[in-house]
Amino acid sequence: MRTILAVMILLSCMTGTGTAGGDISVSCDIPYFLGQKRGYMLPGELLQARIIVENFGPAAKNVPVDIVLPPGFLPAGRYEYWQVAGLENNAVLKTEADLGGGYGQWFDLVPIRVGPDAAPGAYTVSIVAGGLIHNYGVTVAAKKPAEADGGLTVNRILIPLDKDGKKDERLHDNTLVLRDRTLDYYKNILRGKGASNQEVEAIHPVVHMGIEFLNPGGQQKLVNITVRLLDYNTHQPVAGLLTPGTTGEDKDAGSLAGNADCLTAFAAITGEERQRLLLPVYADERLIAGGRYWLQVVVDDGFIQPVTVKSPLTVVRKNMGAMLVTGAAALVFLLALALGLKQLRATLATMKTRWLVTIALFGAAAFTIVNVPTTLLNDFFHILLGPFGFLVTGIFNGVFLYMLVIALVILIPRPGVVALMMAVRMLLGMLAFGNISPVSILTYGLQALLLELALYYANVYARSSGTPVSAAATAGQVLPTAIACGLADSIATYANMQAMAFLYRLYFADWYIYMVTLVNGFLYTAVGAACGVFLGKQLAKVGGD
Repeated sequence: MRTILAVMILLSCMTGTGTAGGDISVSCDIPYFLGQKRGYMLPGELLQARIIVENFGPAAKNVPVDIVLPPGFLPAGRYEYWQVAGLENNAVLKTEADLGGGYGQWFDLVPIRVGPDAAPGAYTVSIVAGGLIHNYGVTVAAKKPAEADGGLTVNRILIPLDKDGKKDERLHDNTLVLRDRTLDYYKNILRGKGASNQEVEAIHPVVHMGIEFLNPGGQQKLVNITVRLLDYNTHQPVAGLLTPGTTGEDKDAGSLAGNADCLTAFAAITGEERQRLLLPVYADERLIAGGRYWLQVVVDDGFIQPVTVKSPLTVVRKNMGAMLVTGAAALVFLLALALGLKQLRATLATMKTRWLVTIALFGAAAFTIVNVPTTLLNDFFHILLGPFGFLVTGIFNGVFLYMLVIALVILIPRPGVVALMMAVRMLLGMLAFGNISPVSILTYGLQALLLELALYYANVYARSSGTPVSAAATAGQVLPTAIACGLADSIATYANMQAMAFLYRLYFADWYIYMVTLVNGFLYTAVGAACGVFLGKQLAKVGGD
């Protein structure tokens, strides 16, 4: 083998590009750098040889191509298009290039490994193609202490990012918010963009993710990156992420005809000590449910053990529930509003003037005690408690408000009293703070309607205009009143959360919605209603009817 190598060296010509017989041109870059260049390789490192063979003759040719490795250089592993011949320390890589006539071209990027025990110095790699021999020098340097354990590692996974690689501050880390594509077809028609289908929408990334590599050894290589979703408990792959197809050559054709099980990408590790790759994330929202997952990233160069890393991921899925709840609440509110306006004159005709004055005073008191501190201190409580600020503001919206509402009902046990008080409170809030929005109007209206129904069927209102309920109020009436108000306000609170999610594009975890409904909607309200029974009884003794 050494004799063959010596003959090849004697027949060698200058490195670079040459021709054989005037028809075949051979060029090679070794080592071929994917990013920053350096003049040396390290023992154990993987280098790339970019070989280009061209045929300028009119006839097609089949040209054998050999790569003769010097002692100390090793094949990188199993090759798909190359055969390994010779001894381990004097290996020869062989293949054949099929070249068409009239400027036929063939090229390949061949990985070669510098032996881990290769001594520092200059080495020669020979390329033999079509009778033409080229020698290329490769310098092997000694490993520096910092490069001794310089393997490629994944430092962290960053998601969600925008297309420029910037963090989306509206969302928590490791969160994937799925788009709601249910109404895309109709939205695009109304906006004049034409009909849309899932094939078109699939080629738009849901979000971008960043993979940050640490590469202290300065390795350069081409890698396949595979991203999968794993079940949080079983760690088994689940469908949802995809690599969209772009041509009709894909299986079944179309954008959704790519890999429907994982997201794949082909990337270059450029040798930087710290490198971040930005990848678009494509997902089929039909296959992914909201919840907790593991995001698995596998980096494989095809020769060494793949680098695998997992990161927790929370998937937020917008569903039709918020839209259905909001739509149903709005429909009920509009029907009740139409009925209420029709009965308004008759209801006011049964009211005494002093009752109307009392209702207005209680509405103003509710505005002062509830709306003013809640509006002014809401941001302060959110700074201190974050999303749990409702635990403080709920005392005003729940306990204090329903103390006034039930006390008023005890004093004036007439249907329509709660609705009139809520209307006064809402109007004052609109005038003072500009609290005018579809959600606020829906919340006030639904709250008044549900309270009117709950109080009526819980027999809190007097069935006749005779003796007021307050005169017969006992401890046994506290529990039905508290439960009726708690249930009514729980429904109104839940509808309010869903309306904010649907109209304002806010995303709440299910447990958070249930906690707000339970604490702010039921618990605080029930306590306030119970206190309101005793407060109304005491006020009745002072003012009476």
